[in-house]
Parts: sequence; C-alpha cells; structure tokens
Amino acid sequence: MTNKEIVLFIDDEKMSRTLYRGTLQDIYGDEYDVFAIEPSPTISDMLATIEKFERVVSIVIDEKLHVEVGADYKGSQLVTAIRLLDAKLPLYILTSEMGLIEPPFGSVEYIIDKSRIEQPAYKEECSILMRRHTNSFNEIKSARNIRFNELLKKSIEDSLSPEEVEEYNALDFLRVRQVLTTEAIVPSEELSKQEQLLAEIEKQLKQLGGE
Repeated sequence: MTNKEIVLFIDDEKMSRTLYRGTLQDIYGDEYDVFAIEPSPTISDMLATIEKFERVVSIVIDEKLHVEVGADYKGSQLVTAIRLLDAKLPLYILTSEMGLIEPPFGSVEYIIDKSRIEQPAYKEECSILMRRHTNSFNEIKSARNIRFNELLKKSIEDSLSPEEVEEYNALDFLRVRQVLTTEAIVPSEELSKQEQLLAEIEKQLKQLGGE
C-alpha cells in the first residue's frame, strides 16, 4: 500500500476507471495516489470497502453505478451514506448528465462535468478547487486531533460538560475508525459496533428514500 495520501475513484465501468483515474491523477498531482475501484453491490458493503483504505483525503464517485456491476444505489446516495460517517471528507460526483443529479447538492463539494474534464482550462479549475479542499480537510484533521487531546486531558484532570462529552465521543469515533483501518485483526466488539453503525446508516437512507 502507498505511503501517499489517497484519493478514491468509484466507477462501475472498467474502461471509465482506467480513463478517469489517469485524469484525476493529473488533477491531484504526484503528491497523491488515485485508486480506481468498482462499487460493491450494496451501500453497506461499499462503506466497508472504503474503510479498508488508509489516509483517504477525497472520494470521487460516478453517479451511475449500475451499468456493469449492478449496484443497488447511485453515487449521490453513496455520498449521503459517507456523510453520516464523516461530514468533512471532500466528496465529488462525476457525471455527464449534470441536470439529472438529485439534491441535496450541499452533500458534495463539487459536481464534475465528464464532458469538460479533459478541457485544459476546466481541468486546471478542478485541480485548484479539489486540491484546496484536500488541504482544508487535512487542516480539519489536525484540528480534530488537537481538540481530542484537549478534551482527553480535561476529562482526566477535571470533568467534561454534556456538550463536551458529545464532542469527545464524536472525535473518538473518528479516531477509532482510523486506527481500525490499520489493524490486521479487528476486535470482535469493535466489529460489532461497525456493523451496528452500517445497519443504522442503511435504516436512515431508507427513511430518506421514503420521504
């Protein structure tokens, strides 16, 4: 596995994965490694696959994920699921049908137009924008770590307010997730927690779909 920070590109068509992986690598530059992967059949399986990758700083997702693989969800639905796990990770939808993307648009940083991505000016625009988002995300991760350590120290020396306890637990969850992705063997109790979380995400997505 690479020591560089990782950008994931999810697309169900093999030819598209090859083509756009190279384009995205140009956009992000040599400091990052772009991995092109096919979607899993279900959202919960896809989230589990994403969790196996370390140092993910951005994810680009094709909107149509059912042409070759037959995934039972769209890219925008996967975005909603990922947002429940991490509200700050830069996410992008790649599509040739810009007008067909369903809201909420606020779930993604940007919708990338397939028909323009090879145009030099648009490609440069995407590069500046997406690299800036990644830099901001890394700053957020650093701030999260600092804040977690502050709350941890306070919890040892004094006591946390209810709001601080909630914040501490949220930061601890993100920290544990990152640690678990580097472990060869995941403790059964943590695996159970992950399974419960994925089940809750699926439940929320079904509720959103029914509204």
